[in-house]
Amino acid sequence: MTDSSQYDEDYYLRGKASGKSLYENYQWLPMLTIPMVRAIAARLRITHRRPILDFGAARGYTVRAFRELGYTAFGFDTSKWAVEHCDESIRAFMLPQMNRYFDWIITKDTMEHVVDLKTTIDTLMSQASIGLFVVVPLTDVDGGRYVAPEYEADITHIHRFTLQTWTGLFIRPKWSV
Repeated sequence: MTDSSQYDEDYYLRGKASGKSLYENYQWLPMLTIPMVRAIAARLRITHRRPILDFGAARGYTVRAFRELGYTAFGFDTSKWAVEHCDESIRAFMLPQMNRYFDWIITKDTMEHVVDLKTTIDTLMSQASIGLFVVVPLTDVDGGRYVAPEYEADITHIHRFTLQTWTGLFIRPKWSV
């Protein structure tokens, strides 16, 4: 990923004012996060016994939602600030390194920040026994402006790809996209 020190208090709590991100007071919003997690779990048919990793977990709110719904979920993030200020209820489930296997790895709004995409994708795919669920901002043309204009506000975004390009990055033998 990029220099993890960029993902500091200003990034998460004062993103717009600091010019770093689109976040303002990034906090636990159960009315949004729990329905999102329910939809992901239903779409992927994740059972409660299956270990899940949220790669790029930030302050751990997706992990919290999965756990509140009875799933076995963990988080990983390179931001020291986000991990130190993660939700207290899931602090013990934030992993210091990526060194174990999961049935599912979920990564939402993270891959556009990753410096070495190939290595990161290879690592994620090698550590996910069932699959990955990846959400990324899209462009109409590679290198172009994001389809959702608010993503332009994040100065830490490195990659601007179309759905076709993103999909191509995940094509591997024995995997379907």
